[in-house]
Amino acid sequence: MAIDTQRIFDPAFLRSLEALRIVARRVPAGGRLAEQPSKARGAGVEFSDVRPYVQGDDIRAIDWNLWQRFEKAFLKLFLHEEDLPVHVLLDESASMALPPLGRSEPRDKTTAALQAVAALAFVAAEHLDRVGVTPFADASGIGIRGITGSASFHRLLAWLVARSAGGRTDLVAALRELGHRRLRRGLLVVVSDFLDPRGAGGVVDALRALPHTPCLLRIAHPHEARPPLSGELELEDHETGERLPLFVDEAALDRFATAHAAHCDTLRAFARTRRGRYLEIRTGEPVVPQVATLFTHGALSG
Repeated sequence: MAIDTQRIFDPAFLRSLEALRIVARRVPAGGRLAEQPSKARGAGVEFSDVRPYVQGDDIRAIDWNLWQRFEKAFLKLFLHEEDLPVHVLLDESASMALPPLGRSEPRDKTTAALQAVAALAFVAAEHLDRVGVTPFADASGIGIRGITGSASFHRLLAWLVARSAGGRTDLVAALRELGHRRLRRGLLVVVSDFLDPRGAGGVVDALRALPHTPCLLRIAHPHEARPPLSGELELEDHETGERLPLFVDEAALDRFATAHAAHCDTLRAFARTRRGRYLEIRTGEPVVPQVATLFTHGALSG
């Protein structure tokens, strides 16, 4: 299904990105969107240890306090904080192209997802973090790599508006394929409605096998947890075409709401245990202010 690109990155959205510059200033300089220092030792900002000075070392790193105490030269060592990659998995399965349930909703899931990716990449580009985006549905597609800085950010926008939605959701397969690529450890952003047939448990198991810090952005319609349905209905799976006759009453809606909440809680709890983040992006509200809440306390971490 083709994506309507006319409303995705309109002037109002691009103006809202400018407001993210203020948010971006809360993120430590030099990248580190995910606030993950490497274990490499070198010239950095966080003191780690000392070792005896040997000929050829930089004398500027000598700890002169220790020299005064022991009359021996020791070199100060620091944790070197490297710019870490931001790996984005973008769901473009058919369920993401479902039209909004209410006429008041200004965007569908795909539009919200593309705007969320653009907003996160904007902050990353401001801090020279390197962003790569891989689309997926029933299989991973050809992605875009090396997004860093404002020039390549515009290249990302052009790539995003060329996307199309269709196919079944297989997030678990996409995560496993990501693991096989042995990418450098960084921040893993999953932008999806997380409607994988294996459920939240299957998704979490696949995430647990990866070394990255997770940032799970669940794209949700406002009425998703309790849809405005009642009576004798025949529901159709938007991805498989499978039909299910169903009688919907208040008790059925209660059971569905409970299962939906458990699904979301499983994802949220996993992100918390890995010092990551979980955020619901609601299609009925502007996307950029929702993404901005990820940076309330600076770097994007739990």
